[in-house]
Amino acid sequence: MMQQNKNANEIYILGLLTFLLMFSVSLIYPVMEEFVMKRFDIESVAETSLFVSVNLMAYVIFSLVWGSISDRMGRRKMFILAGFLGNSVLMFSLTLAPTMPVLLVLRFVEGTFTIMAFALLMTSVLDIVRKTHYGRGMGILGMGMALGNALGAPSGGRLGAIDPLYPLYFGSFMLLVGALIAAVALREKRLESRPSSIKEALFLLREEKWIFIPYAFSFVERFTVGFFVGVFPLMLGMKYGMGSETIGLYMAAFLIPFAMLQYPLGVISDRIGRVPPLIVGSILYGITVVSVGIVAPPYLVAVMAFGGVVGALMYPPSAALAGDFANPSKRGTAMGGFNLFGSLGFAVSPFIGGTIADLYGFQASFASAGLTVVIVALIFLPFLFRIGKR
Repeated sequence: MMQQNKNANEIYILGLLTFLLMFSVSLIYPVMEEFVMKRFDIESVAETSLFVSVNLMAYVIFSLVWGSISDRMGRRKMFILAGFLGNSVLMFSLTLAPTMPVLLVLRFVEGTFTIMAFALLMTSVLDIVRKTHYGRGMGILGMGMALGNALGAPSGGRLGAIDPLYPLYFGSFMLLVGALIAAVALREKRLESRPSSIKEALFLLREEKWIFIPYAFSFVERFTVGFFVGVFPLMLGMKYGMGSETIGLYMAAFLIPFAMLQYPLGVISDRIGRVPPLIVGSILYGITVVSVGIVAPPYLVAVMAFGGVVGALMYPPSAALAGDFANPSKRGTAMGGFNLFGSLGFAVSPFIGGTIADLYGFQASFASAGLTVVIVALIFLPFLFRIGKR
């Protein structure tokens, strides 16, 4: 019983650390127009969105790297701590960048530390909870992630209304707080180390063929999130003339329900299975994303809120499904792959969305994002039904 209480407490600490990480990194998004576009005289949406894309490309490259190395060393805490400290230093360095190319280089390096912390926070949940509780474990982590984004966006908007650099200063400080909590509150649970390599990590899909299904849903879910952080703020500013504070509130309309429903929907996925919420959530979520480019304010708030609700149906079951299929000795690698596919979707979407917006408008941009989710859900529908019968 005492061990179970310790594990439960540590899961909540992992959720808190995820909250602090996501809160800090999302502070900047509402002020992208002022911090990037105006500061460096950038004219196109696509070029501005590179600020998001290069950061996320680091996620793609290093997701499997950190997970594989962590499996090999049998340690998690040291990577989480290093991720928070490195991210803090790099976030502050962004305020000193003299040119756009330097800014993008620093932004890429920052991303390597962000994914180091996030990937190992996610893997640590699987180390602690029983397999039958993966859904609620991922729900707690998802709640921390989404709530951090939900509160970070409006907070960044308010701070950015005073000075576009303030969100970065505050984010750097909050990451130091996260590092202190990780150092004091997390236990370095010594796991059985095993020989591991990046080559082996890349062969995981061949060994665990069903794991590609949650990986695909991770890709499309994060693909749409890239539109929300890279294109949506610019749409509100350029098309509707909103300031950074209002933009942050519109982003929160999506992120708050997305955050608050992570845990209860994760529990439901443990009880009824991963497949029903994943199918229903994906189709409704894709339709809602299409609507974002069509519905104008103030009704857009309702669309965003509904998108948060149905989006929360997707994340816990897809992440838990990856844990279900993972060999216990390769959890870090498996969740690294889950993050890799999600980060790949996240990385390419701001530039793709920005390019479509430049050429055809914001409506076409969000239509492409939403239809991608629906198409992937329909493609994998037969496979999901097979899983449901297992």
